[in-house]
Order: sequence, then structure tokens, then C-alpha cells
Amino acid sequence: MPVAIILGILIPQAYVLAFLLPYMIGIMMVLTFASPVPRQEHGETFRIVLKSSLMSLFLAIVLFAVYRLLDLPIEIFLSGLIIILAPPANAAPAMAKVLGGNSILALKIFISGNVIACFSIPLIFGYFTGSQEGFLSMAKQIFGSIQPIITIPLSIALGLRAFYPEIANRIASFQKYTMVVWMLSVFIILAKASHDIREMGFMSLWQSGTFPILGGLSLFLCVFLFLIGWLSSKDKHPIEGAQSMGQKNTTLIIWITQMYAGPIAAIGPVFYVVWQNLVLSYMSRGKKNK
Repeated sequence: MPVAIILGILIPQAYVLAFLLPYMIGIMMVLTFASPVPRQEHGETFRIVLKSSLMSLFLAIVLFAVYRLLDLPIEIFLSGLIIILAPPANAAPAMAKVLGGNSILALKIFISGNVIACFSIPLIFGYFTGSQEGFLSMAKQIFGSIQPIITIPLSIALGLRAFYPEIANRIASFQKYTMVVWMLSVFIILAKASHDIREMGFMSLWQSGTFPILGGLSLFLCVFLFLIGWLSSKDKHPIEGAQSMGQKNTTLIIWITQMYAGPIAAIGPVFYVVWQNLVLSYMSRGKKNK
């Protein structure tokens, strides 16, 4: 993973491959959910999603207070806010499975979190951006960007599991390649970010202080959210709790931020891509031996 991050930063020309990202996410989803569904514990999804939502609301209030108290630029506030409001990543269920957690529980958390984000992001983030888009219009755009990535791979996986289990078992045998697809996705995301930052002018962003502030803010939020997610569910589902709070759908929020808050505010989510994948690399160390 660190190699994928470094190559993405050094080879910005690979941004032309960004159109492949939805397909890579879909492949990871199919590989993960072609396997049999284990028994579920009722109420666990609700408890984890509720904890994650309340923590996001608390952090948003704290960030707003700091923003007003220190009179920070609006781009820094919006950058941190979109990270806080971001739903779980599409790769969270696959990563939960790699770490030894319940991928189906992580999927339920992922779907619930993204549905909530369809309303929380337009309502809160849209208010502070002063966007001229109507609430329902923006929610519809976000919802529309999420659903194809969820429903198509999930329908394929569940359909094969129900009607052609032998094919589903064959597909599930390729789950070991999920990490490879994930690393390629990170490489492309970082290449796109590297290209955008070069276009904006790296030195001007650094000299203004915006670049290091956004890097530090996103690093703090990343470590804090993973840690709180783990501790809040450590009795039963620490892996799923950490993934629900810490692993963010950065592809989605980078797109939203660029569209409604500008490229400078999008630097924070771009930094988050690096931090969260370094954290996940640390969490997954040694898993190949099990």
C-alpha cells in the first residue's frame, strides 16, 4: 500500500485511468459478497451506525466552534466537515473481511451510512457552502452516484449465490485478489489528486499554510475516528466499528467537495486517502499468514 501511494503521487499522468474506479469498486464488492452469508446479530447495525452518526455530529459542532474561534478560512472548515460527514467506503466490507470481521455486517453499515449521507451531506455541507442547488436535487445527485456501485455488484453476487452457487464459489475463491484491486484503486486516486494539486500550484498552497493545515487536520480526524470506532465497539465488533467510522468514501466526498466547495477544500479528503490507507495497511499487517 505505501508503494501504491508513492507511485500515485509520482505518476500523476495515471489520472486518465480514473474512469476505472467504479468498476474496481464493483469487482471488490462481487468478490466479497459471492461467499455464503453468515448468521447475523439483530440490532448490531443500528447500534454501530447510531454511534457513528452521533460522533459525526459532535465533531462537526467542535470543528465549527474552532473555525469561528480561530477565524479559519472557510475552505479548511468545509474540508474537515465533509470528512466528518463522509459515509463508510465501498471497500470497508472487503477490508473488514480481510481483518477477520463480519463483512455482511460491514455491508449493512456501509449501506445505512451512505443512505444517511444522502441527506446529512446536502443538509449540513450544502448549507455552509451556500450552494444554489436545492436540497432534494443535491441529495438525488449523491444518492444516484452511490446506488449503481452498490446495487449492481450486490445483485450479481446474491443472484449467483442463489441460482448458481457453484459459480459463486468459484468467484469467492478469487477473494485473495481483493487487496490487489484495492491497491490499484488507491494508486489511481492518488495520481488524480497529484495531477490536480500540480495544476493548482503546490508551492502557493504550501506558502499560504493551507496545505500543511489540511494535512494535519485530516491526519488527526483519521486517527481519531479509527480509534474511537474501535473503542466504541470493542466488546463485540471492534473491526466493523473502526471501519464504519474511520474508512471513508473518499472518492465520493472528493467529487462532492470539488463540485460544491472548490479544489482547495478537496485537498483535505485527498490527504485522507493517504492517511486511511496507511492506517489500514498497519491494521492488516501479517494477515496474509493466517
